[in-house]
Amino acid sequence: MASMQLPPDLRPARINALGEFAASIAHEVKQPLAAVKLNAEACMALLEQDPPRIAEAQAALRVLMQASVAAGDMVRSLHGMACQSAPERTLFPIDDAVREVLQLLRAQLRQRGITVQEDLGLTHCQLQADRVQLMQVIMNLVLNAIEAQPRTLTLRTALLNGAAHIVVADDGAGIPAELAGRIYEPLFSTKPGGTGMGLAICRRIVQALAGRLWHSSGAGSTAFHLSFKEYTLWIPSRS
Repeated sequence: MASMQLPPDLRPARINALGEFAASIAHEVKQPLAAVKLNAEACMALLEQDPPRIAEAQAALRVLMQASVAAGDMVRSLHGMACQSAPERTLFPIDDAVREVLQLLRAQLRQRGITVQEDLGLTHCQLQADRVQLMQVIMNLVLNAIEAQPRTLTLRTALLNGAAHIVVADDGAGIPAELAGRIYEPLFSTKPGGTGMGLAICRRIVQALAGRLWHSSGAGSTAFHLSFKEYTLWIPSRS
């Protein structure tokens, strides 16, 4: 069967879209795979000790399995976005998604010597959204912070002005003012070897969830803010 030929004026747009999709996969899958590698190495080191530290090795294996599942989920999420299919919306606690991202990146944060401060105040708030996509956003923001080589990374969640608010802040190098307006553009990167897709994916996901994404940056500090007005307050059942 002959392949369908695109009109000449549509070919550059199609090639550009495929390039963005390939760059997105490379960017998103790289970090869960890094977590797999780090936790596999930690597990081996723990088992080789005398006596073996079995409980800690098992904990590293659990994170390894979690990271491998996350990699597959993110590929499926990106494919769904590329095909413009509807996201898989479920109701989930926002703080649980934040904690899961931190668990996946804990080894990398420890390796870089970064202190993590958690101030999670959305204990009774749930979001009706695609959990994997929200985790993609938070993971990208945390990884951007890690690459700024900070001493401290802070994650905060709270109800502010009637919206569920998530903040990822660091005390790293900050964003140059002359580049601040371009950091959400696809394929634009301020880092050598960067794909320029992380923040573009974040903005696309957050807009699809009817939320807001913005940042503030100064000398030696950067904070990215997520805000969702459509959330659900819930009261845990008492046993």
